[in-house]
Amino acid sequence: MTVPFPGDNPPNDNQTPDIEGAIRLLQSDDVQLRQFVAYLLGRVGDARAIEPLIDALRDEHVGVRGAAANALGAIGDNSAVPYILPLLKENNPQLKVWAAYALTMLGHDRFSLIADAVQTGDVLVRRSAILAMEQLGDQRAVAYLLKLQDDNTRRFEGDTTIAQAAAKALTKLGYNVGRIPPKS
Repeated sequence: MTVPFPGDNPPNDNQTPDIEGAIRLLQSDDVQLRQFVAYLLGRVGDARAIEPLIDALRDEHVGVRGAAANALGAIGDNSAVPYILPLLKENNPQLKVWAAYALTMLGHDRFSLIADAVQTGDVLVRRSAILAMEQLGDQRAVAYLLKLQDDNTRRFEGDTTIAQAAAKALTKLGYNVGRIPPKS
């Protein structure tokens, strides 16, 4: 039996991801589907996705380009670096965060760009930077995330706050609520 993606568990003998089918979906007319598939291809980490994801870095939609950069960083193949570097010159700050994330994952440290983004006034950019820090698992993020404890900004009504997202990232970095310094 073939399924598109096996969730968080590695495939077993009865279940393998349909990488070729997923790669074809990168050509879909549906922007959200292209973005989601790019992200999933990074989670699966199959080298067959590298070239199609590099092609997706030129997608007309910034979200697809960001997801492709994220995926390439997760796959970990340095051949993608020359294709990701130009994204740092784009006007979209969220795309720059994901390019910096990917490059840092590939050993070309751009953590400072992510740290700058977590301090920006744009809540969407801050959320992307927090997520990038969480995914990197880099202890340098702790000092920046601790500064967000009082930030109750939300992207939209009903969303978690910046402070809650930062606390979640801190927990993933090995901090628990009892170890996070109290708010002053």
